[in-house]
Amino acid sequence: MACPNIANDEITMLKTARERTGAGYTSSFAITSPIYMSDIQRLSGGNTSGSGNSYPAVALANPITNRPDGENPLAMSEFSLYDQNPPRTAFMSKGSPSTSYQNACPLQIVADTYYHDDANNLVPSSLNIYTAYTTQTGTTVLASGYYAIYTTSGQQSGDWLQVGNNGLIIATGSC
Repeated sequence: MACPNIANDEITMLKTARERTGAGYTSSFAITSPIYMSDIQRLSGGNTSGSGNSYPAVALANPITNRPDGENPLAMSEFSLYDQNPPRTAFMSKGSPSTSYQNACPLQIVADTYYHDDANNLVPSSLNIYTAYTTQTGTTVLASGYYAIYTTSGQQSGDWLQVGNNGLIIATGSC
């Protein structure tokens, strides 16, 4: 289970450390003291500040508003709705990006499965929050350009998305 929404519940250091290990926020996984905020917020993971546990890398599949940025000042609020094991939504498209949505939309033979981190929608619901990836668990972002969105069964959705240079989904629309 992910960390709670800070607007509705308190976030504790111990439970956040449990979430960061991948065991889950509400688990009873044993965390070895001490717990340093700098270790649980370090994007690359580890325990270089001296925490009793070594943490995996921060899951960048979380929307940028629900993950720590690794910068000072450090704040527990950065973990609001953070999930160490977030799901990604699969979609299919042709193998390479197009230069415009008009070029992306004509019916194509889909070749590749890609992923984005809006776990609730085939077409991402917001812009400049969600990131598109080449694999379900990896960190390599999609190349910038326009992609027609197909379901994983190869059905055309009638929509497209635009990926920016950093993998952020910066536009969506109907074909």
